[in-house]
Amino acid sequence: MHQFLKHLNLFCFLILTVQLNIIEGQENPFINGKLIDSKDKNPISFATVLIKNKAKGAISNIDGGFKIPYELYKRDTLVISSMGYSSKEIPLSSLRKNKINLIVLEEQAIILDEVLLVGNKNRSHGGKGRKRKMNAEEIVLLAIKKIPKNYPFNAYSYIGYYRDYQIRESKYLNLNEALMEVFDNGFGISDLKETQTRIYQYKKNLNFPTDTIASRPYDYQTRNKVISNGLIDNRGGNEYTILRIHDAIRNYSKNSYDYVNRLDLNFVKNHTLDLLPDTSIDNTPLYSINIYRYKGNIKVLGKIFISKGDFKIYKIQYAVYNMRKSLEFQNKTPIHLNASKPKEKNLGKLLYEILVEYRSYMGKMYPNYISFNNSFEILQPPLFYPIDAIIDYDKSSKLSITSIEVTFNNTPLIKDLRKKRNYELYFKDEKLRIKNIQFMDKKVILNLHKKMIFDYDIEVTSDQLIDEDITIKIKNIKDIYGNFINTPKYISYNQYREFFVQELKTNSKKPIDTLYMLKNKSIFKNQPIAPFMNLSDYWLNTPLKND
Repeated sequence: MHQFLKHLNLFCFLILTVQLNIIEGQENPFINGKLIDSKDKNPISFATVLIKNKAKGAISNIDGGFKIPYELYKRDTLVISSMGYSSKEIPLSSLRKNKINLIVLEEQAIILDEVLLVGNKNRSHGGKGRKRKMNAEEIVLLAIKKIPKNYPFNAYSYIGYYRDYQIRESKYLNLNEALMEVFDNGFGISDLKETQTRIYQYKKNLNFPTDTIASRPYDYQTRNKVISNGLIDNRGGNEYTILRIHDAIRNYSKNSYDYVNRLDLNFVKNHTLDLLPDTSIDNTPLYSINIYRYKGNIKVLGKIFISKGDFKIYKIQYAVYNMRKSLEFQNKTPIHLNASKPKEKNLGKLLYEILVEYRSYMGKMYPNYISFNNSFEILQPPLFYPIDAIIDYDKSSKLSITSIEVTFNNTPLIKDLRKKRNYELYFKDEKLRIKNIQFMDKKVILNLHKKMIFDYDIEVTSDQLIDEDITIKIKNIKDIYGNFINTPKYISYNQYREFFVQELKTNSKKPIDTLYMLKNKSIFKNQPIAPFMNLSDYWLNTPLKND
């Protein structure tokens, strides 16, 4: 019996040990890092974090955070690069599993030669052509012209992390995540019609708050959820299809979005372009070109980054503002443009913002990430409203109304309650006159002239029947918090759709089956889930949790 207990204890100890190891693995499966600027300590968003020699990695989130599976890559080195910063290599073994590792990136200062044009006109007396620097328009036009040379026209695929979510007051809401593989037949083939996507894993992340109202479809009939001053053309597609439409580089010969429209025909004509100081990524020198447009109440600010020598477009960032929006939206800097945005005041409300970045591989440019963010408004119920009305009758002779007592949900301002013009009282179509007004706490009593007499038989008429004929209209009254009575309010949110490439496959073949995402159905509702042997090699780069 004693020997049995000894074995049983050992068995229980082994089970406990295994369970603790599983729990520990579940709690700390990732190395968590956060990238910050060496000078201002601001987070560095959308930096590329690659696992050296593995061609896999992640993109840092808005808050600069990223995750890398520790057990898969603990013997490897991270290679971190971001536009305008010096690249950095960090052994994973030097990072701790049980904390957020702060990684500091240094700005890279470069001085580079300009590309010169040799003109055939205005030759000097010596017969040599004049040399001059290329201006911003010429650089962009040349980069667009070279898209067929610099981007893949053969089939390729890439596996990545997709997410869509909303943000309100810097908090993530309604976070949906997926791992997907995109099969692109190349830039010469219609992206909308021919590109196919396989979903390998998806989930609604319940660790983040859910806002059921914000997750509803847009509604322009009741206007309970609308995009102010704009519409999104989904072209019959779901959230990921919408995201791909807004890649103006991939769809350079198609209409993408205002005011880029067709990149090859409209972009330069629609904007003012100015050269900014040069920058770089991975030691590749880049032109940095400011994008600007101002028309009516609309302002566009953005940048385009183009490599020197081969004129590859590495990145476009593009933000559109409504200048006439109310002061509550003023000086709202788009989260993604943060430090790279020109210093401007009174930008107005951000309507939408798009960032798309490509990176070079074997001489061609392939997708790295794309982010599309648009603002929208949710109509909230009034914060100040009447909750009850009691009508006082005098039945001593003829039926008449003596007063109406109204109770509010909040305490009204007394100065507003005193004004008779803020009330309209009717019996059927006949207006009732107010004699005087009394008030207390959350109630107001409207005393009426008693000469309002109604031809009702008191014995057979119920008060409820008369109540239905009485209309009470109250206006221009505010509560002590500044809310107008019966006035609904729009609350502003931002909707994000994002895709981050984790692995590129330049020689992949599209599977011959039907397990592809249905583009006209939500990504998270009854989509085909394709089997995948090495799913554990990829991961959801979930943002850091809300504070």
